[in-house]
Amino acid sequence: MRLIIALAVGICFAAIILALTIYFYLERSWLPKESTRQFFRLSPLPLAKKLEGYFYAVRPDLYLKPATWPWFMKCLVRNESPDYYHGKVVTVEEAGKIVKLNQPLIRTDLEKLVPYPVARDIILNNPLPSLAVMECPCRAQKENSCPRDVCLVVGEPFVTLVLEHSPQKARKIGVDEALQILAAEEERGHIHTVWFKDAMHNRFYTICNCCTCCCLGMASYFRGVPRIAHSGYRPLIDREICVGCSGCTNICPFSAVEMDNKKAVVNYERCMGCGVCVSHCPVDAIKLLAAPDRGVPLDSVLPPAGGQFGP
Repeated sequence: MRLIIALAVGICFAAIILALTIYFYLERSWLPKESTRQFFRLSPLPLAKKLEGYFYAVRPDLYLKPATWPWFMKCLVRNESPDYYHGKVVTVEEAGKIVKLNQPLIRTDLEKLVPYPVARDIILNNPLPSLAVMECPCRAQKENSCPRDVCLVVGEPFVTLVLEHSPQKARKIGVDEALQILAAEEERGHIHTVWFKDAMHNRFYTICNCCTCCCLGMASYFRGVPRIAHSGYRPLIDREICVGCSGCTNICPFSAVEMDNKKAVVNYERCMGCGVCVSHCPVDAIKLLAAPDRGVPLDSVLPPAGGQFGP
């Protein structure tokens, strides 16, 4: 019995030491930073989820590291679910509207727009716009990756949390630079996605610019996990204007555009409505139309053109 008690005490002591070590590693001080306090006060989320979200927010590179371990992925694939961590495809125009918001946006009724059981709220309070760019934790897992400074953190307390805890990997930016990042990623043929996570207080918190070669979320999607929701748009190709250049077939990240008799055609089963084909068509033969059978566009809950409320 004494041996069991001693063993239990030793385990508890080791757990306390480990917890304190991790705490000091992340906070770098005896007292938690103000952004940490704000994050933990943000909602009545269970403590375990708050701790997960805190670690995910301040060290996403370490949080996602297990996704690069083959043995871990073999176990994960059997139980992988998109319900608690998922993204929605948006167009570059919709992403631009988000970064330009200058008034609060609070929507907690997005079950049609974000078709998952939890983590589907958009709650952006003043000060706005509040933006940071951080090193993409997915691309950080690879030595030869696409450009890394592309993940846009949006809104408080997430922006300050990232800036205070990872100043070497994140920096505050303005609207103009955020739009430049979105435009550059669009030019590279990468899609724009808004992400929601239960451990991030069931909210939207970032705009990711995803590529097929590095993005872990897209890798999950291509494994058959519906982690990414459709944009709610579909491209329509005018075959009279199409010159058969194959630009859209080469750039489509979902391999949804094919050539038929020297004209581009869309496989709508594969298409996620990202709009990359539209921006890369040299003759403007493609336009996006609403696809209510596939989903509700994010634009339906965003302010009018220009990205601002009011006159």
